[in-house]
Amino acid sequence: MDVITLLISAAAAIFFAIRLYQVLGRKTGHTEDARPTAKPDRKPGAAPSMAASAMSDAAVAEPIEADQFVEGARKAYHLIVDGFSKGDKAALEALLTPKVYARYAKAIDDRAGRGETTTTEIDRIRSAIVTETGQSDDTAIFKVQFKADIATETRSRDDERISGDMTRVTEVEEIWTFERALDASDPNWRLAGVKAV
Repeated sequence: MDVITLLISAAAAIFFAIRLYQVLGRKTGHTEDARPTAKPDRKPGAAPSMAASAMSDAAVAEPIEADQFVEGARKAYHLIVDGFSKGDKAALEALLTPKVYARYAKAIDDRAGRGETTTTEIDRIRSAIVTETGQSDDTAIFKVQFKADIATETRSRDDERISGDMTRVTEVEEIWTFERALDASDPNWRLAGVKAV
């Protein structure tokens, strides 16, 4: 990267950060019914690239605002939760950083090796709020705090319930960290970490 390109990228990143911090104080999530329970508000089999389409171009000259990012993050949340439940590694690879994908893929393979199946349904996402934005070196970062109602259940190869219960909905609260390289040609953001609250 030459000096001019580097200066342009730095200026864009600073402008991006300032714009985002200006909108952080307002509530961006909207209440609706939430997590693994059988009424996901996304179309099954939707292409992974669509999950983060509203989360694109935040690190370039025209930064998006927090509420716009949250719209894409909600879609990604559904696709990632659903993809992990179904063991859809192809869908997950486009939505996760390599490090996170490796962990998810291993868990899916281990589960399959034991002959287990997992069902997860999002009853509703109670809220999704951007809690932090920033930049680390050449990577833009968004953190979104999700509160969701989810039902999940894991069954053995003999169809015996091992854990969870699809008849019970549990509230899950987590902070998801999304990242995107400032110079990336791929406009999609990827999940870089999940932390329980």
